[in-house]
Parts: sequence; structure tokens; C-alpha cells
Amino acid sequence: MRKMVSRLLACAVLIAAPVASVQPAGADPARAIVPSWTGVWRNTNNTVHIKAAPCGANMCATVVWADDKTKASVAARDRNIIGMQLLRDFRESAPSEWKGSVYVPDRDMTVSGTITMLDRNTLKAVGCFLGMICQTRHWTRIS
Repeated sequence: MRKMVSRLLACAVLIAAPVASVQPAGADPARAIVPSWTGVWRNTNNTVHIKAAPCGANMCATVVWADDKTKASVAARDRNIIGMQLLRDFRESAPSEWKGSVYVPDRDMTVSGTITMLDRNTLKAVGCFLGMICQTRHWTRIS
């Protein structure tokens, strides 16, 4: 009976081993479900606040607040910046890095983008047009 239990345990370990190796050692299961850059962020000039959250399997960020000048600038194009999705379909590409699309409302164009989480409260967002002309923005966590 003991041999049979030992063999069953050995088989269970062999079967479970591949499943356990899917997630890196020390990985936080909660982080896999909710990426660390969820929350509300403000840009350096404090003219726009965005809320980052999962959108399907990816991450997106939508404008939740803008100063009057920014609202007026976008309204001149018959658009409302509040509720506008600026960061679209970001997928994790490396630890603390995501790639997706960035909508630039004052140019009415979408460019490729990369988000890098520098620390818990700082994001670096880089948007590039044609892969050559890039702009970097830093975002600070509000909540």
C-alpha cells in the first residue's frame, strides 16, 4: 500500500511539474490578472488625467479629466476629449513594458506606442510615427 501511495505521489509531481513551470517562480498571480499600471495618471503638465484599466485581454487608458485649454483645443475639432481612449490595446511585451497604439487628439492620428513602468508611480510613454519620429511623455500616478 505504501509503495502504491509513493508511486501515486511521484506521478502527481511529474504531472504537476509542467503546470507549475508555466508561471515564473515568485510571480504574483494578482499582477497577472490586474497589471500594475491600472489606476489614474496625470501628465507632467497636469493638463490631462487618464484612467488605465484592462480592456479585454489588453490594457487601455481613457481621459477622465482635462484642463479647459485642452478641452477647447479638442472641441475645435468637434470632439470631446473626456471619455476619449488615448492608449489602446496595450499588451505586455517585457517585464514592466507594454506595446500598443496611442491616439494623439491634437493631430487626430494614431501612432505606435510603448509604456514602460519606471516605478510604481511613474510611467514613461513613447509614441512613434513611422517608427522614426517619437515623443516621450511621463505620467504620474494619482490613484
